[in-house]
Amino acid sequence: MTEENNKKEGFFKKVLLSIKDFEAYILFAGEKTRNVMGYFFMLIIIFAIIVSLVFTYKFNDTIKRTKDYFVNNISTLNYMDGILDIDTKDSIINENANEIIQIVIIDTKASEENEKEYINKVLNYDSGLIILKDRIILKNSAITNITDIIEYKYSEIAKNYNIDNFNKEQIVEYINNTNIFGLYFGFFIVAVVYLGVIYSISSLLDVLLLSILAFLISRLVRIKIRFKACFNMSIHALTLPILLNCIYILINNLTGFTIQYFNWMYTTISYIYIIVAILIIKTDTINKQMELLKIIEEQEKVRNEMNQQEQQPKEKEQEKDEKENTKKPKDKKEDKNVPDEPEGSNA
Repeated sequence: MTEENNKKEGFFKKVLLSIKDFEAYILFAGEKTRNVMGYFFMLIIIFAIIVSLVFTYKFNDTIKRTKDYFVNNISTLNYMDGILDIDTKDSIINENANEIIQIVIIDTKASEENEKEYINKVLNYDSGLIILKDRIILKNSAITNITDIIEYKYSEIAKNYNIDNFNKEQIVEYINNTNIFGLYFGFFIVAVVYLGVIYSISSLLDVLLLSILAFLISRLVRIKIRFKACFNMSIHALTLPILLNCIYILINNLTGFTIQYFNWMYTTISYIYIIVAILIIKTDTINKQMELLKIIEEQEKVRNEMNQQEQQPKEKEQEKDEKENTKKPKDKKEDKNVPDEPEGSNA
């Protein structure tokens, strides 16, 4: 595959080459940065769309089950003057690590001590929701730090939406009349944008670390590769890990199947790709040097042969000249031995 052909390769062809053809990394190293970044963001967009579709499906499932639970298990619900009252004998705690919200706690009669216990319990999960009498408490490690929670008071929410009071029947009617498709589509768009931004940032950090590693390894094996080339190769080296991460999220959310230390595997695969790519470049460089030496040797042989061919006529001419030079003195010597012809009376 020449450099010209590499420029014309489509996105999916490059994905395939990035996964199965280590020799293609030699050409990836010489790509323009804007082309490589275009490839990277296209990869992130595809990842964000697929994962958002999975999350939207899970969101739909969660909404349906929440609605059924609310209708069947909550007998009385009233809101007035910033206070929510849910008529339940005991607190409701629903824990499921495979859900978008992994733990939900409902207790509108909780004391301050109970509230502290609930908060400590929620902090053990990546996401959680606590519904109290005057506020809701939200925990989401994706948008906050691990130990951070966000509180929303009902009075502030009601003021923003001009709500004075409501009850269970009004909520059920509102849910039934809500445009569910619009809700899911809005959730999907928000998820795509959010995942695209977050995953772009985290992946670019991975690319920088890989680029530094590639640059150091290239120096260790004594080949000079510019940092830009290392950056280009690092983006392509993340192709398979990103796709595997996408597949893992899909399977995990649909089946609950988990792989321990998957993040380590994600990192290891990208490191293997970048190391092998550099070693192949090293081998290719050595092979090219060997070929160059062979070419030089062949040229030297040809030059010697041409010189020999040029020298042969000259040598023949020199031999001929030498023969002629040696022949002329003999002729003169023979002339001296011949007696002079008589002149005049002696004839």
